[in-house]
Amino acid sequence: MNKQNTSPYYQGDMIFIFLAFFAISVISIYAAGQFEQYGTSAWSRQIIYYLIGAICIVAINYFDLEQLEKLSIYIFLGGILLLIILKLSPAQIAGKDFAPIKNGAKSWFVLPGVGTLQPSEFMKIGLIMMLASVIGKATPRGKRTLEDDIFLLLKIVGVSAVPVGLIFMQDAGTAAVCMFIVVVMVFLSGVNWKLISLIGSVMVLLIAAVLAVIILFPDFAQKMGIQQYQINRITAWLPDKSSSADQAAQTQDTSGSDKYQVEQAIMAIGAGQIFGNGIKNLKVYVPEAQTDMIFSIIGEAFGFVGCAFVVIMFFFLIYRLVVLIDRIHPYSRFASFFCVGYTALIVIHTFQNIGMNIGVMPVTGIPLLFISFGGSSVLAVLIGFGIAYNASVQLTKYQSYLFK
Repeated sequence: MNKQNTSPYYQGDMIFIFLAFFAISVISIYAAGQFEQYGTSAWSRQIIYYLIGAICIVAINYFDLEQLEKLSIYIFLGGILLLIILKLSPAQIAGKDFAPIKNGAKSWFVLPGVGTLQPSEFMKIGLIMMLASVIGKATPRGKRTLEDDIFLLLKIVGVSAVPVGLIFMQDAGTAAVCMFIVVVMVFLSGVNWKLISLIGSVMVLLIAAVLAVIILFPDFAQKMGIQQYQINRITAWLPDKSSSADQAAQTQDTSGSDKYQVEQAIMAIGAGQIFGNGIKNLKVYVPEAQTDMIFSIIGEAFGFVGCAFVVIMFFFLIYRLVVLIDRIHPYSRFASFFCVGYTALIVIHTFQNIGMNIGVMPVTGIPLLFISFGGSSVLAVLIGFGIAYNASVQLTKYQSYLFK
């Protein structure tokens, strides 16, 4: 029985997802260009980022899954090395920005003629690959003892601690994303549920305690090393009990604040109504429109229909990955657990970014993957997409051999 009449390298649904996100991203960034926050040519730079990402996807498919697993340690260590270099680098070299400090933290390199490079974006993929290798090599679920589970947890913590700690010193929001990925991968690794419950309870209490300190004792939070802009992002999310006159004055004084940013994003989405105002007729100015608040641009330009299409596309991608997780597991535990981590990455970014655009989540500076403008974000997520695509190709091959 011949299951496949076409090349296994042709994964039509995933190619469609790639092309759809590419089109949405370029058109949305082009629409936001009228505000000239990143220049009017940002959309053409995004095309270049996508083309480089497409080359990376093709290159990744020249490796098999075993080779990618062997490379995971080198990619992981390379990511840590970049984070350490970033931490130790001077803000300027020869009077020009190299590792500039913004909001009290250094998050990216400035490379002349290239643009910016944000190591934490690539570290997410490296961390997922390394954790997938560690979990995949562990004794399968059902055959492990409690001691095996504890040892596996210790290895996961050991792998995660350094990169998450280094990222936390740069960006608490990105560090939180990494922690979410780790928690999801631990949960699906088959570790004893009692251990997971204990760890989960401790983490919830710890997060609640940190939030309570930030909200009730902001001065003490600063002494603990939490930056003022991070405190502002949490407090801006809380209901404002001040009078309407005070709120108006505050809005005028802090036009670049997170609260103002969210208010403008909500206004822009509402202005789009059902079908939107078109890509050349945007009326609501939104700070960071091409990056953090790109969803608000989609809302005003294409209305509810455009927003719904974007959400559906993310659901389609997540569904495709979940199916792949289950089907590739008997053939490659590494690929299966990588897809677990990659799915967690997509879920948390999508939920958080859209949530902060509609005012139900605090502003964290987390981009909408595949769509927001940014070379590091686009390249990192497409590298991860390339590995998932490779897994899908390998699954097609395995199934073809099975039915021959």
